[in-house]
Amino acid sequence: MRAVSTAFYARPVTNDPPRDSASATEASSLRTLFPWSFGAPQGDQLKRFLTDGLVVFDTNALFDAYRLNPHGRSEFLRTLSLLGDHLWVPHRVGEEFLKNRLTVINECAGAVTKTTNDIGTSFNKIKSAIEDFGGRRSLKKEQIDELVKILNETRQKISTKIGESYQFDLKAADCSSEDPILSELEKLLAGRVGPPTKDIQKAREEAAYRYERRIPPGYGDASKPAEQAIGDYVLWVQLLREAKRVPRPVLFVTNEKKKAEDWVIQQPGGRSPLPRPELSAELWEHARVPFHIVDVRSFLELANQFINAQVSDETIEQAWTIDQARATSTELDEQETLSPDPNSEYEALVQQSERLLGRLSRVQKILNEHEAQLADAHEGSKLAYRISGAIERYRRIQAKSTKQLHVLHKRISVLEDDYWAESINSRTDEQESFDP
Repeated sequence: MRAVSTAFYARPVTNDPPRDSASATEASSLRTLFPWSFGAPQGDQLKRFLTDGLVVFDTNALFDAYRLNPHGRSEFLRTLSLLGDHLWVPHRVGEEFLKNRLTVINECAGAVTKTTNDIGTSFNKIKSAIEDFGGRRSLKKEQIDELVKILNETRQKISTKIGESYQFDLKAADCSSEDPILSELEKLLAGRVGPPTKDIQKAREEAAYRYERRIPPGYGDASKPAEQAIGDYVLWVQLLREAKRVPRPVLFVTNEKKKAEDWVIQQPGGRSPLPRPELSAELWEHARVPFHIVDVRSFLELANQFINAQVSDETIEQAWTIDQARATSTELDEQETLSPDPNSEYEALVQQSERLLGRLSRVQKILNEHEAQLADAHEGSKLAYRISGAIERYRRIQAKSTKQLHVLHKRISVLEDDYWAESINSRTDEQESFDP
């Protein structure tokens, strides 16, 4: 498929009628009327997003300023500074960032403790298995104690290495009043945060209308509490308003994976996803500007290519690893909420089954993408190792979801059998009552 014409991305926005037949033909061509249908932007088209466009950060992308290690954080913030007036965040993003900032700091500060505790739980299970094995096989106490000693030493070495490999230099209690990362972001975003949505009740009504019809973005959040459910839509409205105020290409940077179908269409063969065509069309209708979506890793790669950001490969790889780990954690956390309740109604079980089928479909797409990336990576490289790890995590998610789906289907089958048995018995009772 050919790339979009660079002329489209460079054309000034105007509502004036075409002056001659040549310009009339260009203005009415499929490529100029529906540019999002001709593939991802390439080369100079991508460059314009960073050098002439509006680079809009989502809340989860801004939080990488905390999740990257100190060196990566420094490079990330420096790259944001290079954007200058091309950097912009919607009011909703600023609001969510400040609301959840301390939670993210707590998450980062407690990461080592949480991991060592999780590992401790696993080691305790291994210890119990060793003691059980020793008892069943009549091992001497000294033999069992020796095995447990080796286990404890290994646990201590791993815990020590984890502590040495990751150190977070902030505490939520201290950051309530003084947070150096927030101070840096405050300087970078001065004058670059959009105004709030004035009529929030109207936004709620519009969001409800769109979600009912599965119009992106945000319908994946429809089941959340009202104020959270409208978050993506409010962000989108604010973005549309800014793009109309100062028309320029819009690059949206987000790490959102949980409801990615609200924003992007996955591409085959491991290619980067494209924005939902409905979003590109709506932005084009409002401001006559192109729209593209990337994650933080891709943004840093583009910044290296087009604005000489000089971000290290280590930081780019770290951004990818953080993104994948968060996506995996989200999938696993969601699974814990989908365990079938024996007392659930039939409809609720069917809905859970449908959600699991949707998750399995998304996981398979991600696996296909990662396997294509692995094929392109150098064998034995760090990147290949990271991708292999991500593939294993998603395969575990796939296996667990498949098992849960099997349990749900068995339960649904039992309820269906009970329903039909009750229905048949009821009809039999009715016939007997009318039998002369």
